[in-house]
Amino acid sequence: MHITPEKIKEAAEALECTELKSFMFQEPTAGPLTRKRRSSRSTGRSSRRSTRGTRRSSRGTRRSTRRSRRSTRRSRRSTRRSRRSTRRSRRSTRRSRRSTRRSRRSTRRSRRSTRRSRRSTRRSRRSRRS
Repeated sequence: MHITPEKIKEAAEALECTELKSFMFQEPTAGPLTRKRRSSRSTGRSSRRSTRGTRRSSRGTRRSTRRSRRSTRRSRRSTRRSRRSTRRSRRSTRRSRRSTRRSRRSTRRSRRSTRRSRRSTRRSRRSRRS
């Protein structure tokens, strides 16, 4: 089976692939793959068209990759922020719990002290009476 420019053309038309089209219109490199040259004007035009197409496609892919990278960065940032916020909220809840515990302890202590003082006053009154 021999590869000819016509076969490459047929394959490119079948696949509608920009890379194959650009390859098809390029000047042949040194080797057995040579073809009959048309007028230089027509080949120049076709090669320009194909390179434009490939440039556009490559630009599009670059843009899409940039966009995807940006979106991934944004999503990472947002996840970091959400994690930070959750950590902060957990810390704040811990602090509030600690403060409530401390306040409860202090109220218990104050109640105990008031009870003791009342008891002691009662005892002292009793002892005075007797």
